[in-house]
Amino acid sequence: MYTGLSASGQRKYEKWRAFLFDCVPFLWEKSYCHAKDHCARVLLFSLRIAEAGGLSLGEREVLSAACVFHDCCRLNDDKDVGHGQRAAERYRSVCGELGLPFDERVYFIMAYHDRHDGDGEEAIRSHFCAEADGVIRLYHIFKDADALDRFRFGPHELDETYLRTAQARSLVAFAKEVNEAE
Repeated sequence: MYTGLSASGQRKYEKWRAFLFDCVPFLWEKSYCHAKDHCARVLLFSLRIAEAGGLSLGEREVLSAACVFHDCCRLNDDKDVGHGQRAAERYRSVCGELGLPFDERVYFIMAYHDRHDGDGEEAIRSHFCAEADGVIRLYHIFKDADALDRFRFGPHELDETYLRTAQARSLVAFAKEVNEAE
């Protein structure tokens, strides 16, 4: 599959994709739309947005960890508000045994990804204070990457007006192609 990532971005994608499939158990294995393939596409879109936005390697690691864990604790394929918080708790509890450093940014991005932007932004601002703008930027990138995979539901399922970043808007055609190819 053509990823459109730089060589280092491709290596990061392959590393995290392998980690997702080998190390992250999902509660709702029967999911038809929130399974590991979905998380892998969100990872790809997230890394594309991160590269286009010039994010640091550390910020890309934060996004990658959030991508591979974000839907691991879904109980169903409906809205399942709260699955983000459950995934964040799972992430926190398994970091040590999986050899991952725990990062509060990953935790907050996941915990609030299934909530209204205002709720997530408020929680991030109150917790991170001076660093809040950077974490909110990562939160928006993650939510955009997750939204770009709405094409898995059909060719008209993404409302582009909800995308938060210019980099995500520039990937709409690519996201559509990725989903059509699968």
